Amino acid sequence: MQLNYESEKYQPFTEINGITFKRKLENETAFDGIVKIYSIETSSSKLNQLLMGKFFGSFFFSSGKGIFLRMFDGKDSWPNTNLIFINLEDIVLEKIKKTRSSWDVWMANDLGDGKYSIDISPDQSIEYQTR
Repeated sequence: MQLNYESEKYQPFTEINGITFKRKLENETAFDGIVKIYSIETSSSKLNQLLMGKFFGSFFFSSGKGIFLRMFDGKDSWPNTNLIFINLEDIVLEKIKKTRSSWDVWMANDLGDGKYSIDISPDQSIEYQTR
């Protein structure tokens, strides 16, 4: 069954460094729709240009300089995703690692001094040092 997401509206979900983030449901997939796929818009026009046409999972983690997100290759591409970091100071998107992790409960840990560990499955994590 294909659902119609055209009537979905952007809903506020967080604010970081004075930037309001909203997301809109674009697709649900995997096991009984457990994986939610969103488009994101913000109160920053420069950031909106960077995010336009991209799709994200529910994983969202704020660091001192930016945010970590799970970015899908497309709204129908689960589990093909990338762990990304968006530097909110320079408005730059960096792809950290491509993954096919089907685990939906990604978690991030601040290791200190700008270093982070992101758990993308129960037995796999990715470490990243912000610049």
